[in-house]
Amino acid sequence: MKTLVFFTFIISILLLCPFISPHYVYSVQESLTISTDKTSYNYGDSYTISGQVNPVVPNQRISVEILHPSYPHPELVSLEPNADGNYLQTLPLRLKAIPSGNFSIIASYAGARNQTTFSYVGPGCNTQIFSSEPIIRGMPANNPRIVDPSGNAIVDAVKVGQQIQITADLANGQDCVMPFAYIVQIQDSNGVTQSLSWITGTLDINQSLTPGQSWIPTAPGTYTAQIFTWDSLDNPNSLALPMSATISVQ
Repeated sequence: MKTLVFFTFIISILLLCPFISPHYVYSVQESLTISTDKTSYNYGDSYTISGQVNPVVPNQRISVEILHPSYPHPELVSLEPNADGNYLQTLPLRLKAIPSGNFSIIASYAGARNQTTFSYVGPGCNTQIFSSEPIIRGMPANNPRIVDPSGNAIVDAVKVGQQIQITADLANGQDCVMPFAYIVQIQDSNGVTQSLSWITGTLDINQSLTPGQSWIPTAPGTYTAQIFTWDSLDNPNSLALPMSATISVQ
């Protein structure tokens, strides 16, 4: 009888230990949500990040990494959740160096991680057709020019079957990011188009670029390479005056 009472006492103590021991540790799966107040924004807007963590961990902050489109420097924000786990932060969209595209926002908290995205339309530039101060300015020396695939200038006549590149220097002199389309059209002496090709891209503020389009002539003659720089293939708004270069093929 004493033995039964003793074991009953021990079992009772073991069952009560989780409730009375100050050293008892348990874990709960951390959850984290994140969203923005809208799915798309324009330059000059403000956007609000919000969400909730559960449970709230004392002295633990939410780390938010904001990745901008085509921009190398992520923005880092540290937030403290409220006592109920909710958090909210409003940020501006006023950096002209960020082009249009999608933002990614990644939040981390106590081992949990979540993310969201939104679309963004950048500031754009005040373009003028055939402006005396074009948005993308060709540099004054050797522009345009005919070069070999290594970028060396071709001073003699081009041979049939020889690969060449028609290149020019572009520079963004505006205070905003500028998308562009660099278009090269090659015509023979009768005005018949023999080649039409293009490159599209984006120039950051004060960035320079030397695009080139390849061509391999198949017959001798005198050809004209016409170079156009537009906003885009869909928008033939000229960002620089058209340029041309004569190509003699033997």
